[in-house]
Amino acid sequence: MKRPPILEGVKKILFYGDSLTDGSSYPDYVVNTLNRLFPDAGFVLMNSAMCGNTAADLLKRLKDDVLDRKPDLVSICIGTNDRWTNRDIAPYAADMEALATNLLSAGIKVMLIKPSPLGNPDQETKFQENLAVIQQVADRHKLLVADAHQVFLDGAKAGKEMLGADGVHHGKDGFEGMARAVLDALGFRGVEMDKVIKPWPGLLTSWESSDPVPLDGTYDLDEATGWKPYNGVALSKRQPWWNSPFSARGGFMPFDDVNPKQAAYGRTVYDAVEAGDCDLLIGGSPNPMVVWLNGKQVWRATKPHGYHPDGDRIAVRMEKGRNEIVGVSNFMLFVGVAKR
Repeated sequence: MKRPPILEGVKKILFYGDSLTDGSSYPDYVVNTLNRLFPDAGFVLMNSAMCGNTAADLLKRLKDDVLDRKPDLVSICIGTNDRWTNRDIAPYAADMEALATNLLSAGIKVMLIKPSPLGNPDQETKFQENLAVIQQVADRHKLLVADAHQVFLDGAKAGKEMLGADGVHHGKDGFEGMARAVLDALGFRGVEMDKVIKPWPGLLTSWESSDPVPLDGTYDLDEATGWKPYNGVALSKRQPWWNSPFSARGGFMPFDDVNPKQAAYGRTVYDAVEAGDCDLLIGGSPNPMVVWLNGKQVWRATKPHGYHPDGDRIAVRMEKGRNEIVGVSNFMLFVGVAKR
């Protein structure tokens, strides 16, 4: 099978957007399927989406969260929060144009996604303006467009659960619908998807869990007690469908869901063949998240954070042999290691 032009010379594929992409499984489905179709390509999945973002938010963090990571192809799905917050269409259009222009100027290929429908009829009617802007930007720059909006409408007519109860986020068939739209746009209409969620490369997946501690914002390794083996497979099986992918990707999840009053520590080990500089890959739910390496705090969440494994990269020094990594969270934490 021949690669479509947009995938020629592409290895790193970054998905950018709001909560419809942040933590969603559709990027996994897309990249898994592409790697099955092209086993020698070695496509790398990257995610820089963040819950609650508008197009203006994407533009503000474009350098740090996209350009500096040097992806080859960026898929943008944004506009739902712009519409939901009744943001004027003119600034949205300007932001979409700036996103496309900045990425293309950096030599990065771009695909746009028309977001899924809104369950509120009035907002859905107004949302057509945002969808029209996406098409206009795509036409202006000759960009590929994945029409997830239409895929969701068709799926709903067929009786599928495309949207969740809030009329914004995706139902149990929504992740597949998003992936279907992207794969169809790439020219793989009807191709079977690989929907098995796998641990992301470099993530540490063997954890121990502490007894719960108060969710008070003051965390110290001395309060971590009652260590016991953590069974991510068992936790994933008892999770609702929207949470289970987090554990399957390699996340440490101390509770069955967000615990509003408690957090817990997770402990894991990285065995280094030799001493050297590495990057810690850190991701997960926004707060609290603190990470220690060999007893020293190396990272603490200070800003909104994506629900994906590679939200931050922290430069650290690994010692030869055993390196102990401890993190604390009330819902989910990803930690991985990448050699420099």
